[in-house]
Amino acid sequence: MNIFYLVFGTDISYHLEAYMSIRSIQKQLTPEDRIFVQTTNPEFYKHASVEILPLSAQQIEKWKGTHDYIFRVKTLAIKEFAQEHPEEDLLYLDTDTFLYGQLDELRLRLQNGQGLMHKLEGHPESMKGGTHKMWKIVKGRSYRGITLGERHNMWNSGVLGIPASKAEQVLETSLSICDMMLDEGIKVHIIEQYCTSVAMEVLTNLRLACDHIGHYWGNKREWHHLSATIFLSSLMRGADIEEEKMALTHDIMTRLPVSIHRPTTAVKIKKVIDKLFPNNNYQYVGKE
Repeated sequence: MNIFYLVFGTDISYHLEAYMSIRSIQKQLTPEDRIFVQTTNPEFYKHASVEILPLSAQQIEKWKGTHDYIFRVKTLAIKEFAQEHPEEDLLYLDTDTFLYGQLDELRLRLQNGQGLMHKLEGHPESMKGGTHKMWKIVKGRSYRGITLGERHNMWNSGVLGIPASKAEQVLETSLSICDMMLDEGIKVHIIEQYCTSVAMEVLTNLRLACDHIGHYWGNKREWHHLSATIFLSSLMRGADIEEEKMALTHDIMTRLPVSIHRPTTAVKIKKVIDKLFPNNNYQYVGKE
């Protein structure tokens, strides 16, 4: 099985996320497994013990396409990687994920022809914001012979596991639907996620992966602090890869919430207070 990450941009927090995810996976690798990282910053992964695939800014711009849709990059990167490895099952992971369960179980599901996404989020008709806005437009329309209706749910795409026999068809279908929607002027940030969900539901026996993989997109602040603490401590002690892997115990990986609901009213009040009472009197050395 191939495990694939895509990491681009200069924000070091994404690369730190990837490091922790990689180490959690490496604890359970078999000799048949390989981890690949496609990145604009290959120098960050010299100590990661992974296979590095350099990524240029020009390639990212090309993958964004004529509609300049950043999330199209993810689908194209996975699609081209799968084409390079047509005989291997594929497990794609967002950087803000970690393995807390059994990699063997996920491997077995893929070997049995099941598709994997992180978890079912619901049907877009019952969701809010851009998801519901998109659904009102695409409901009942046909793309690639698929008429969108009640059976086409929204799944979280932080995990995407595709059996080798289905990878080309799934990714081509997802990309095609995405491009058709963009051509129709439907440009909300969750199009890529929904198109992948539709392709996976139609073409695979889709199952969740959240019973073995955590995805902390809803609580990045605390997880960033945890990962920084672990890996800065490792650097300062001169720890090796095995020590870093062993530091990610089950207790640590299940201690923090992966998501926290922060009431909208509280967030708005904080913004108002910050605006009314901004920080001031900044002082710098050498500028007395």
